[in-house]
Amino acid sequence: MTERADQYARQVRAEQIRSVYLQSPTTTAGSLAAGAVLVATTWDRVPNAALIAWAAVLCVHQAIRVYHYRSYMRASPTEREDPRWGRLYTIAAASAGCIWGSAGVLMFVPGSIAHQSLLSLILFGIAAVSMTALSAYAPAFYLLIPLTLTPLLVRQLADVGVGQNYLVAPGVIVLAVALSFGRHVNRVIADAIRKRFENVDLIEQLMQQKAVAEQAQQEAETANRSKTQFFAAASHDLRQPLHAMSLFAGALHEKIKDPEVLDVVNSINASVGALEGLFNELLDISKIDSGVVTPRLSDFPVSSVLATLMSEFGALARERGLSLAVVGSKRLVRSDRILLERILRNLMSNAVQYTREGGVLLGCRWRRDRVRIEVWDTGPGIPENQQSRIFDEFYQLENPGRTSKKGLGLGLSIVKRLSGLLGYRIELCSRIGRGTVFGFDIPLAIEPIVATRVPAAAKEPTQDLSGRLIVVIDDEEAIVEGMRVLLTGWGAQVIGSITGDDVMAAVERHERMPDLIIADYRLGGGVVGTDVIDRLRQELDPEVPAILVTGSAAAASTLDGNARRYPLLIKPVQPGRLRELIDDNLRKLP
Repeated sequence: MTERADQYARQVRAEQIRSVYLQSPTTTAGSLAAGAVLVATTWDRVPNAALIAWAAVLCVHQAIRVYHYRSYMRASPTEREDPRWGRLYTIAAASAGCIWGSAGVLMFVPGSIAHQSLLSLILFGIAAVSMTALSAYAPAFYLLIPLTLTPLLVRQLADVGVGQNYLVAPGVIVLAVALSFGRHVNRVIADAIRKRFENVDLIEQLMQQKAVAEQAQQEAETANRSKTQFFAAASHDLRQPLHAMSLFAGALHEKIKDPEVLDVVNSINASVGALEGLFNELLDISKIDSGVVTPRLSDFPVSSVLATLMSEFGALARERGLSLAVVGSKRLVRSDRILLERILRNLMSNAVQYTREGGVLLGCRWRRDRVRIEVWDTGPGIPENQQSRIFDEFYQLENPGRTSKKGLGLGLSIVKRLSGLLGYRIELCSRIGRGTVFGFDIPLAIEPIVATRVPAAAKEPTQDLSGRLIVVIDDEEAIVEGMRVLLTGWGAQVIGSITGDDVMAAVERHERMPDLIIADYRLGGGVVGTDVIDRLRQELDPEVPAILVTGSAAAASTLDGNARRYPLLIKPVQPGRLRELIDDNLRKLP
């Protein structure tokens, strides 16, 4: 065991040394750039001869480091040869620390806060970069950081000029944080490298022992379940900042009238929407894998789902110059309407996104006791050797740069999971340059009932919120403030609270009853929003309408029965949907 531990120690040390040498080109370029900035900004305040000498030493030092880097890469040293290269790098790091430390004294301009601030900023930056670049190899890191920052801190303490204490404190903090963080990162990296080599050895053993391989597979499945359970449980906390961003973005859009600034606000809103989409894709995967999503079958006309998607993608298709056609059916099907719509929405989104010319067709046809639904496009097609991989997580054919505009590559993975939940088999047919067809069969309704068309109700006018008093309760101050800004922009008065305990006092100050309560479902300390709403209604007026907001990934179906008495919004809440629900509740008031 001791021999194996010694072997791992040598392997870890060799990998750490290799890691810092590979960082040399980047740190060399950064060091020369930082040195040039320092010399240029202090040229008229420090003797030029001293600056030239310092710059020359820096250049020579960096040249030696480049030479060492190239020599190391050519040598490809063994584990037993690496200690020598480690000593060379440690000496180079100590020399670099002395050079930058001397800059903290040589280029220190007494009485000039501007020059001192720039000098501190650059040396703090050197420390921060070193914290990430060199923390893999502790000897070099522990020499470079103190040698770089300590002379500057001592010089600042010795300066009698005004304001030096304001620069010393951040420097001490940076030094302490850098050493502490670097020590932690060094341990993490060393453990990760050690585990990697341990895993390599384990894999070799697993290839010989089938029983051990089965155990490893079980452990991997357990780890994957833990990951998905974590996402499902933590979705409430993850939705909170996204919810606050949506509120503030909506408030900005209401307040800004200048066209140029409004374009920027619209870009912010678009970015928030894109972030929400990516976030929802991740949560969808986690909820499906953790078993939170279960199908709820019902009978409904398949044409209603197709009509919804036609309306949703029509404008986008026209914007891209594509034709969009829908072939419907009068048949009733038995499925989970929401999950079926999500499957088709992901297929349609891919079809419209990747088709550059031609069009997209969403259609269905009757097949005895089933209905066949297909999505056709005239896109570039999918190579045969890639057709099985496109259903993998994070796999995308035409996104080598991993741009977020094309999503995360989870759409078809979600399609595969949802179709599996419903018992559907997704079939794919594609020809390069001609297009792609995705299709699957769904069962007909159990009993043939006649679908009746319900005329759409006329949209009621937006309520005037001027003078309305709305109570907002959320344990996140940022969300309370975002709600306040948004609602006051609509003309309402807002009482904000993070617990609900101070609402009564605020109502007394306003000398009037609130018109509406908006409360988060999960508040701090295990308190739920429904209890707070019920208490306020008892103390104020039992008829005060209320809206419940939740970030729970399980949504309304898993909330307690008391929560289902209130209209529910799932975070992140879009301002438009919030306004609709507020209007609906206020119309009920006399």
